[in-house]
Amino acid sequence: MERQKIITIGRSFGSNGREIGERLAAAMGIGFYDRNLIDLAAKKSGLERKVVGNADEKLLGRLVELAPNLELLADDTNEKVYRAQAEVIRSIVKRGESCVIVGRGADYVLRNRPEVLKVYIYAPLERRIETVMERYHFKRNEAEKVIRHMDKTRKNYYEFFTDRNWDQKEGKDLLIDSSEFGIQGTMELIRAAAECKWQREWDAL
Repeated sequence: MERQKIITIGRSFGSNGREIGERLAAAMGIGFYDRNLIDLAAKKSGLERKVVGNADEKLLGRLVELAPNLELLADDTNEKVYRAQAEVIRSIVKRGESCVIVGRGADYVLRNRPEVLKVYIYAPLERRIETVMERYHFKRNEAEKVIRHMDKTRKNYYEFFTDRNWDQKEGKDLLIDSSEFGIQGTMELIRAAAECKWQREWDAL
């Protein structure tokens, strides 16, 4: 029986993390989960898709920034949405599906699954500015502003719902600078690391 293959990818904005994850999943012939988790979480929670989307990592992260005491965010809706997304992620793994999951704190949700490869993709700010300028046709100051905003909102979302820092090395198996290897090279390195990890006999640990 073929071993289940799960890769989680955290990423700094402009590091091409999502594209790398999507290409990796396609190359491996396995599922890819990112924004489509919103639809699955809406179905799981019984909430409208718009409500779930508004509690996604980008928007909820911004709310955390505006409410440092976090009191107003500890409501049933936000908690329900996060838990629904976490349950969807767990259910994907439990049913034996192989996939790549980008964002959504998936590395934390699956922290007790040692066979899951947990990756964080980053790049120097200057290279990320160049990427965002090219992709969205922004001016330099606009690109830098968006990058700093998105990094902060993702950090806030992750750290609000977990007991870890967003970009810390603990809890990650592989941290990789995508600017050094390019999209294709980064994808190949992740795949090689994953295959190496999956050769271990985790059940025997």
